[in-house]
Amino acid sequence: QRFSLKTKFATAVASPSTMAVDPLRTHIPENEEQPVALMYGFLYVADREEGLIVVGDPDLKGPSPGVLTLLDGNSRNNFLKRAATFNPDGVLTGARRITIAGTFAYVLTDRGLVVVDIVNPLQPKVTAQIGAPGLVDPRGIAVQFRYAFVVDRDGLKVLDVTSLATPRIVPGAKVALADARSLYIARTYSYVAPGIPGLPTVE
Repeated sequence: QRFSLKTKFATAVASPSTMAVDPLRTHIPENEEQPVALMYGFLYVADREEGLIVVGDPDLKGPSPGVLTLLDGNSRNNFLKRAATFNPDGVLTGARRITIAGTFAYVLTDRGLVVVDIVNPLQPKVTAQIGAPGLVDPRGIAVQFRYAFVVDRDGLKVLDVTSLATPRIVPGAKVALADARSLYIARTYSYVAPGIPGLPTVE
């Protein structure tokens, strides 16, 4: 079933998990199940004009809160809603990439990296920002273990994300690359898409 959600200038979409997770399902005490953060029941869109858009039904007591309509096996009701739009003081204007790390959304904008706490997706909040000269026109980001890897106008840079809420740039950990646009992390290698020069592999 096809569906659409109107946005002004959506650039990227992220899901907290590749698995179908229902954070609101009934837990059986005998199973000693741990609670699942509400953020797993929603999707997240980066929009150049609107900032961060949280996708899903905000009525948590309704029949299909969040994006659970996609999990009920009924292909005729796959219509999504906008739960929240978040862009305080325009801090997320120019959003171009988004990835989820723990309970945080790492959003790249024209000006840098904005970290958004989405543990409660209906009430997001900014926890950190990194701009120039640390990050200049960032274009791609990937997170693996304790580090995030970002490509910007200067090349590949490394962030320590031991504290996911407040990442920091690792001094001297960078590789100069011309026109780096995106990247993918595979174990101890980073594959960077730099446009015309071709695909280099960084160890």
